[in-house]
Amino acid sequence: MANSNKNIITRLVIMIVISLVIYNLYMFRDDIFYRPDDNLEVVGIENFKGIEKLKVIGKVYEVVDNIGNYHGMGIIRIDIIKSNIEYYDPRDKQANYYCIIKNGQAEFYVKGVSDIKPNDSIYVSIFDRKSLVYNSKRDFSRKLSMIVYPRRFFDFIKRKGYQEI
Repeated sequence: MANSNKNIITRLVIMIVISLVIYNLYMFRDDIFYRPDDNLEVVGIENFKGIEKLKVIGKVYEVVDNIGNYHGMGIIRIDIIKSNIEYYDPRDKQANYYCIIKNGQAEFYVKGVSDIKPNDSIYVSIFDRKSLVYNSKRDFSRKLSMIVYPRRFFDFIKRKGYQEI
């Protein structure tokens, strides 16, 4: 009887270990299987290289939420009303970045976009460390995250075609 219980426990432990390995392979598949060799610079979470003095005001025209396994992270697409930087596209030099700006539009890569809607207004000032989305018609206001997300998020959205600008 003790030998039978030992076999059952051994099988359970083996199943748990196999399950954990499969789970980790699934969760970190981008890091394991899709790591490009492109020599792009990976910047830290507070490195806003090239847009250190960015100030932009705009109107949201689209929000992309529920991107793969990146819960809460999303893309806010805006039409620019006013900006002190007209063009910023670091994709040929950096692997991760806060935004892309060109042709009077911008994409911001931020966390917590599920309650942001088209026609909301956005104000971002990197220098002042302020980022706000608001809409007085629906009594809505919220701060946005002010960090640069990891490379694996950008590798994923590029591979899946989420970037439009």
